[in-house]
Amino acid sequence: MKLSEGLNVNISEVKNIIFDWGGVITDLHIDSVILAFKNLGFHQFDKAFAHDADQNFFLRFETGKIKDVEFLKILRNHLNRDVTDLQILDAWNSILGDLPAERWTILNEVKKSYRTFLLSNTNSLHVSWYAQKLSKLYGRNGFEPLFEKIYYSHQLGMRKPDRNIYEFVLQDSRLEPAETLFIDDNPENVATAAELGLKTVHLAPPVTLTDIFC
Repeated sequence: MKLSEGLNVNISEVKNIIFDWGGVITDLHIDSVILAFKNLGFHQFDKAFAHDADQNFFLRFETGKIKDVEFLKILRNHLNRDVTDLQILDAWNSILGDLPAERWTILNEVKKSYRTFLLSNTNSLHVSWYAQKLSKLYGRNGFEPLFEKIYYSHQLGMRKPDRNIYEFVLQDSRLEPAETLFIDDNPENVATAAELGLKTVHLAPPVTLTDIFC
């Protein structure tokens, strides 16, 4: 499986592809997670989740600065009623949609023609929960079978769109920027990649992975 000719990049030069996770491989349900936490009593969740300067614990969790237990404790302190850890986890994971079978197939096929990588701003709770989900769907515990290497922000201590995480990935996997395509749904993340010389695709709805591979 190869990149489609209609992309605004020179696909003949592409040898490596770096995929984002949420919004590219898996659909994100932002409204669902906001509603779930409002139902638990966290009425300013949308403001906090938008990385408000006074509520940067999401950023700290995403870069591994705080652990799971502390994160759940912080969330509980924002709720106006007693809830279980399971209720909080269900609300937190409600942002992650399914991984359609056609996208799983695409990723399996694309790795036969390109070196493929995953680079995601995420956290340990989402990764562990989704690994279980993939195990039930496809008999695979996580994304490891689909990529040469996976880079998660909470493990690296840095996140997109900061330049250092891209530079780390390029150096760690010995990738030439001009031979590397970066696919992400966030325009800020795409902009940084382009500044570093990577080819880029901003994957915005209604376009999906099925539209850029053939």
